[in-house]
Amino acid sequence: MDREFDLHYLLDLDEVKKGEVYSASASFDRPEGVVNYWGQDYLLRFPLDLGLDVHWDSGDLTVDMQISFRAEVACARCLKPVSLEIFERYSYIYTLRPQNLEPDHELSKEEMSMVHMDFWPTHLDLAPQLWESIILSLPSIVLCSPDCRGLCPHCGKDLNEGPCKCNSAEVDPRLEVLKKALGAPSDLERRKESHGRSKKKGLSR
Repeated sequence: MDREFDLHYLLDLDEVKKGEVYSASASFDRPEGVVNYWGQDYLLRFPLDLGLDVHWDSGDLTVDMQISFRAEVACARCLKPVSLEIFERYSYIYTLRPQNLEPDHELSKEEMSMVHMDFWPTHLDLAPQLWESIILSLPSIVLCSPDCRGLCPHCGKDLNEGPCKCNSAEVDPRLEVLKKALGAPSDLERRKESHGRSKKKGLSR
């Protein structure tokens, strides 16, 4: 999907001086497009604004990203479209240090933000981390309002617009089996009942 949006930003490493913070910004203007994540579709609306603060630290390159953009996704209860204004910050550490591949090694918070490099290019493409930041910014659950009543599970009416005509006392079909099981006589009770009827018939002769 990042290829479709073409969100490439080439950072000129010659402009990042040691002991200084290099700041830059960019704005991506693309046609809106759909991203599927968390099992739902998000409509990304551009422009997407990117801010950067970059500095060297003990041989590593730290890149602080600030992203802001708009998105639209369906309410998790009533399915109405919800507009989102997203502003997030993420930090990445680009490093030549080798990655710890020990099977029992638990990644630290710093290691989870590392991007391992084989060499330093003249221009560093930030597209993979920019796209990762966009994905991480998308909320997994969105509601149009905290008290959204959702849709009736039987007729599909939006309950925010008023009650539906379905029987409110209708039993959840998942509980119907349990209801029948609790209401049905046990095998022992059936045998007792059958035995009692047999005795009564015998005495009437």
